Formats: sequence, C-alpha cells, structure tokens
Amino acid sequence: MYKRDLFVVAYEKLKSVPGNMTPGADGTTLDEFSLRTIENTVAQMRDESFQFSRARRVHIPKANGKTRPLGIAPPRDKIVQEVMRMILEAVYDSPHGSSFRDDSHGFRPNRGCHTALKSIRNTWSGVTWIIEGDVKAAFDCIDHDILISILRRRIKDERFINLIRKALTAGYYEFKRPVESVVGTPQGSIVSPILCNIFLHELDEFVAGLIRTYEKGDKKRTTTEYNYRQKQIEKVRSKLNAPTHKAEERKELLRELKALLLTQKRSSPTRDDGSFIRVKYVRYADDWCVGINGPKHLAVQIRDEVKSFMAEKLGLTLSMEKTHIRHAKDEEAFFLGTRIKVGADAQKVVRITDKNGRSYQKRVTGWLPQMFAPCDKLVARLNSRGFCDNSGNPIAKSAWIALDDDQIVS
Repeated sequence: MYKRDLFVVAYEKLKSVPGNMTPGADGTTLDEFSLRTIENTVAQMRDESFQFSRARRVHIPKANGKTRPLGIAPPRDKIVQEVMRMILEAVYDSPHGSSFRDDSHGFRPNRGCHTALKSIRNTWSGVTWIIEGDVKAAFDCIDHDILISILRRRIKDERFINLIRKALTAGYYEFKRPVESVVGTPQGSIVSPILCNIFLHELDEFVAGLIRTYEKGDKKRTTTEYNYRQKQIEKVRSKLNAPTHKAEERKELLRELKALLLTQKRSSPTRDDGSFIRVKYVRYADDWCVGINGPKHLAVQIRDEVKSFMAEKLGLTLSMEKTHIRHAKDEEAFFLGTRIKVGADAQKVVRITDKNGRSYQKRVTGWLPQMFAPCDKLVARLNSRGFCDNSGNPIAKSAWIALDDDQIVS
C-alpha cells in the first residue's frame, strides 16, 4: 500500500468506468484526483492515520419491484479500495494459482454467469435433483470478525488487516443521517465482491467435503427389466441376420424389434438404489446450486447440512422459503436468470467402447441438462414498461423516432 504506482494504476483503471465520476458524500469527483492526493494518501498509510469516509447510500430499483442499497464512496476511497482489491486478487485469485475453487464463478477474472451456466450444461448430465440455494442478504450479513479471522490465515500484515476493518466499519449516510456499519460488506464498494468470495469460499470448501463424503460407485446398476429387454433385442437382431427368413417373417421380426426399441427408449435403464451417487455444485456470488444424481433424501440432507454450516460457522441464514429442491426432469430450477431442467428432448452423440474394444457412436437422450430463457418474465417486464402488450406483441414508441441510437439505448 506504500507504492505510488499502485495508486496511479488504480486511478487509470477507475477513471474510465461509467459511474465512477459520481460524487461521493463529500461532493468531490474522481477527475479532481491528483498526484499530491496520492502522496498524502501514501503518507497516511505509512503512519496508519488513513480513515475511510462514510459512503453516500442510494437505493437502486430491482426487477422484482424492491430496491438494492448501493454505497457511493468518495473518489479517494475508491482509489484505495481498488488498490486493496488488486492486492487481495494477487493473494487469492492470481492467474498463476488461485485459492478459489473452479465451481466459484462470481466476480472473478474470465468468469461470470456464462461460465457458471456452461459448467452446468457440460457436467450436470444425469442429475435427478437440484437444490436452489438462497442466502438471506449475504452481503449485508457478513460477520466482520469471522471475515477478519479468515483473512488472517493468508495475510500476516496486521496493518493491511486493520485497513480492511476500517473499510468495513466506515459507515454511510442515508437521507443525510450517519449510520454505523457493524455487519456486512457495503454493496457498491469496490472491495466487497472479492471479500464476499473469500468469505463464501468457506462454503465452497464445505460442499466439496460433502461431495467427497457422499459420492460413491463407478456406474449405475441397470434394472432387471432393462437387461431382459436388451437380451430380447439382441435375440431378434440375430434372427434378422439369418438369411433363411421369408419376407412376412422378416416383417414381423422388424415390428417386434421396433416395439422393443421404443419401450427400451422410454424406460429408465438404471435404478436409484443408492449404489451410485454424484453431487455437483456451482456458485456465483451468493447464488448457489447443487445437483444430485441420487435419492431425494440425500438432497434434503445436503440442504440441511449446508443450512447448519452457514448458521454455525459463517453466521449466515439460508432462506428456507426461497431454497427449493426440484426434481430435475419434472420441474424447472431457476439459476442466474435461466430455467434449468434435465429433459428427454435433448440429444447428444457419444462414443462407446464395448468389452471387445470395438468403438461405436450412440445417440443418447433423457439425461442432458437443458436451459431456457424465462420468456414469460421477460415479456412481463417489457409489458410493465410499455414496450409490448400482454401477449408480447411490440408497441411502437413514436416519441423516440427523432432520437439518435445512443439516446434510445441510454
């Protein structure tokens, strides 16, 4: 925190970001920042006299009609927070070796909603149950003491730890009244996302432990009925390969084979007897999802264990009203604005090698993840803003005809 170059880099990065020219509670803006201010800030870092100012809290409308509190810090605080973020990222999420797990996608370089959803599409095949996890006001409820104790495992510089604590407890102005911060990381703070990731990395590690505990088996056992039909199919195919059949007999065998194949396709080849279990997990910020290839009681057990861990170790609350266990084939889960299910319509061609080493391609269905846009919600939002009617038919905005494209978009 004593290197002037870090503050210059932070300033150059922030000055071009939309919204960073918004005045803080002291009325100053980022374009008024100077090298003299940097020198004074570094000097205050050395003697530990630097203090964060209170942010100016505003409320941003959300899609559900509620509002999200957002803290707008003074420009100097933004620069200091960016330097802190750069240091924390170098420690915890360096491209040369990240401390975070691959199933964490929020607020990380080269990761985002798309990579989180892509991991579900590519690795959640065969999932039978999905847990939609909802943490109640995660950013606002992070315990400062627990967060500091987690940071101390990697960071040995107490001056930097104290600086983080100052940032957490700086407080804010709401309707011109000063409010103290005793818990939570302020939304809108530059350093809050990585602090939240460091905090919720504990949840990632806990779920990884559950995965190691519960996963078992090399492959699912096939049902007796499926095995019997498979033998019948092979028997009919061997008869068809014999050259002695008359045309009518061959036609009857083809009808029998078609009926067997159709029944086999519609039936489940495997059974959920607990001999084979796989657990998948993905998190984006405070939104997380668990996919389970196994019985429902395991999904309930994992949900309850996560709830207990969050309450006892992290001081967070799992909202049971918003946390759902969905059957992956019969219901749709909702994660990161996307509807997710495992459906019979999705197809994929896979290469299979049999016992004799022969390789062949097979089209498989019924266990692949499918994703859909929430069109009903999108139409409802467009309708509420006057862009379309209830059926989704567009409504012309005649008043915008004379506007430029950038004016319309903004």
